Amino acid sequence: MSENEKIVLAVPLSRTHYVVPPIGLGYLATALRKEGFHDIIIVDCLKENLGLNALGKRLEVLKPAVVGFQVYSYDFPFVLKAIAALKKLLPDVVVVIGGPHVSATQATALRELPGADFGFIGEGEPGLPLLLKRLLRGENLPYSTIPGLVYREGEDILVNPRALMPDLDVLGIPAWDLMVPAEYPDSPQGGFYRHFPIAPVSTTRGCPYSCTFCGSAVNMGKKLRPRSIPMVLKEMRLLYDDYGVREFHIIDDMFNFDKQRVLDFCNGIREQGMVISYTFPNGLRLNLLDREMLEMMKETGAYSFNVGIESGSQRILDRMKKGLTLELIEEKVNLIVETGLEPCGFFIIGFPGETVEDIRATIAFARRLKLKRAHFSNFLPLPGTEATRELLKNNELEELAWGNLFYSRVPYAPEGMSKKELKGWQRRAYFSFYLRPVILFRMVSEIKSFNHFRMTIKRVWDYLFRR
Repeated sequence: MSENEKIVLAVPLSRTHYVVPPIGLGYLATALRKEGFHDIIIVDCLKENLGLNALGKRLEVLKPAVVGFQVYSYDFPFVLKAIAALKKLLPDVVVVIGGPHVSATQATALRELPGADFGFIGEGEPGLPLLLKRLLRGENLPYSTIPGLVYREGEDILVNPRALMPDLDVLGIPAWDLMVPAEYPDSPQGGFYRHFPIAPVSTTRGCPYSCTFCGSAVNMGKKLRPRSIPMVLKEMRLLYDDYGVREFHIIDDMFNFDKQRVLDFCNGIREQGMVISYTFPNGLRLNLLDREMLEMMKETGAYSFNVGIESGSQRILDRMKKGLTLELIEEKVNLIVETGLEPCGFFIIGFPGETVEDIRATIAFARRLKLKRAHFSNFLPLPGTEATRELLKNNELEELAWGNLFYSRVPYAPEGMSKKELKGWQRRAYFSFYLRPVILFRMVSEIKSFNHFRMTIKRVWDYLFRR
């Protein structure tokens, strides 16, 4: 049994363009507090701009018993070095890894991060408190009984079945006192905002759709599980009253799957009397939008949101298994504009099997649609997705450097196209869409501060010139 129960949950320093409260770690902190672990600190290297040396010094002072790293694939290079340095400074510290990269690569993550002691796949809230009860309190809990745990047994790495929380309300509310929204810079996920401070809120987990490029189901499963609207509104009320939040970024993949739930959400905001703005940086499903839903959202503070369009080629949309037609996309985008909301589009450049003609069609389609902004990402062969599995099966994918799995990088180019050419097409797409006076003026007019301007320029530079 250990007298030291100090736990650090860490966000790595990476090249991501947004800096927002890490609500996944906030949920873990709440789960730990429910089991009596209260000495918990979130160290956000992005927010504090902590490099390897600065992080090491911080942890050396804190002397935690356990450090948990949130890991996206692009975080891998930093996490690898950070764990190695940490083990030299604090040899007895227990290192736990989790997040999308671990869920997708499972045993491989622990093998490639030899300094990590344990990992978790899927939802870590049920399993992490059990692991720490065993490690810090000496409770007799076999590793094999801890859901989602990835652990070493001799030379083997074993992976337990993942947890799948059927009732998300049981999770409670993230530990917002450990990640105060006003202490974060105005660098939100979607790039733009109307009011500050901003808080991200998650209202569902899981995605029942089968888009071949998306890692959502790999991380959270295909079964859609919603939080109750009263619980969502309770969290928003807390953030509104106690933390002064006036804008919410709802980061679900499937917020509008159930129309009645959306209407209940809007009615709840109205009844609560909260004067807010809100948006959906991860996007809404186009095919499920209708006029009543959009008008209700507009009336209660929604102003803009992303929609996953992905391609202007029907052939590529079908290969992606998007379940959309070009005609339906245009119809729904027009409907969004008619209701006074502002749509922004996600597009993918360089999907497997794509040709130059397909890319030209995507650029032309983006220009034709009544979009406020467009985001042109290079295709990312994310681990665990159907598209990546097919590429590996057909020997069409060279060995990946995990750190290159970022939207401005070019980790893959389809047959007949070089990575340099693909980056050129991404650059051409951005120039073609944004170098139109109305589009450019509207974007510039929405910049709120010098920091916001600086971060916007950084994003532009990264997407146009970094390869």
